[in-house]
Amino acid sequence: MADIQDVIFLGAGASASEGAPVQKDLFREFFRPGGGYGRRTAGIARLAKFFQDFFGLDVRSDSPGVLFPSFEETLGVLEIAIDRGESFRGYSVASQAPDVQTLKEDLIFLIALVLNRTLMAPKGHHRDLVRRLADEGRLLSTAFISLNYDTLIDNALIGLHPDFDVDYGVEFTNYSRERDWKVPRQNLAVALYKLHGSLNWLYCPTCISLTLTPREHHKVAALIDHPVPCAQCGMPIVPIITPPSYLKGMKNYFLQQIMHRSADVLKSARRIVFCGYSFPAADLLIRYLLKRIELNYDPRPEIVVINSYEGKDGESKRREEKRYRRFFRNKDQVRYLDMSFSDFCNCDVD
Repeated sequence: MADIQDVIFLGAGASASEGAPVQKDLFREFFRPGGGYGRRTAGIARLAKFFQDFFGLDVRSDSPGVLFPSFEETLGVLEIAIDRGESFRGYSVASQAPDVQTLKEDLIFLIALVLNRTLMAPKGHHRDLVRRLADEGRLLSTAFISLNYDTLIDNALIGLHPDFDVDYGVEFTNYSRERDWKVPRQNLAVALYKLHGSLNWLYCPTCISLTLTPREHHKVAALIDHPVPCAQCGMPIVPIITPPSYLKGMKNYFLQQIMHRSADVLKSARRIVFCGYSFPAADLLIRYLLKRIELNYDPRPEIVVINSYEGKDGESKRREEKRYRRFFRNKDQVRYLDMSFSDFCNCDVD
C-alpha cells in the first residue's frame, strides 16, 4: 500500500446525499404504505409486534407523528440483551427459543432491503470522488474509513477502477476463488476500512469466518435479504454490522483487525476529512481512536469537516462545529467548511 496522505471518513450524510434514508427515517421508509417491502412476511409480522411491545408503536399507521427509534439504538438494545443473556418479558434469549436473536436478524435484513431499494440508482457522488482522486493521482495515497453499512464507496472503487484492488483490512474465505475476490496487491490496493461492518460481509459465528458477497461485473453483488449457508460449515451466515454506540461489538475478531488497520493509516495521515459525519457523542470508539492518534503521534493531522447540505440551519452547523473544536486539542487545525459532500466529490478543499 502506498504512503497514506489523506484519510476520508464517510458518515451517514455521505450516503444520504445519494438517496439513502437517514437513521431516524429507516423504519418509516420500511413500513410506509405501499413501500413494497413484503418479501419476508414472517419477519415483518415479528417486527410489527416488536415495535408495538417495546415502543408502543403501530407501524401500520401512516401518521407523520409516529416517532420511530433509530436503527442503531434499536439494534443496540437487542445486542446488549444477547450479550448479557437477559430476556425481556415475552422475548427470550434462550438458545431453544432465541426470539431476541431472530429479531436482530430481522432488523439486519430490514436495513439490507431498504438500502437495496433506496440506492438502486444513486446520484453518483461517491463515483465522482473516486474519479477525481484518480485523475489527481491521489487515489492510492488516500484511505477511506466508512461508518456506513452500504456499498456505495465499494462499488465506486470497483466500478471505476477495476485494475485497483480494495483492501478491507481483513481476509475473506472467498479470496482467490475463480471469478471471485482476490488478495489485494499491496502496490495497487485502496484501503477501505468499514468500522461498523458492512452488509456485504457475511459472518459465520460457528467457524468464525468472513465471506464477501460474490463479485459481479464491476460491482459488489446485491446485498442478501435472507440467511444463506456458510460455504465452510453449512451453518447460517448473516451480514456483520454493529451499532456505533455498542462497545461489545468491537470485540469481534474481524472488527478489531479493521480498527487496528484504521489506526495505522491515521498515524501517517497529514489530513483527515470528515464527510457527512456529525461527530455524535455516542460514537465512543471513534473518539477514542482519534484521541489516541492525536496525542501519541506527530505531526498532528489537519482536521477538515464537510457536512453542509441544503436546508441545514445555522444553529445546527454551529453546534456541530463546537463538537469538533471541543474534542481536538489543537483548535487551529480544525477547519469546519460550509461545503456539501457532493461539492467535495468534485473539487478538493484549498
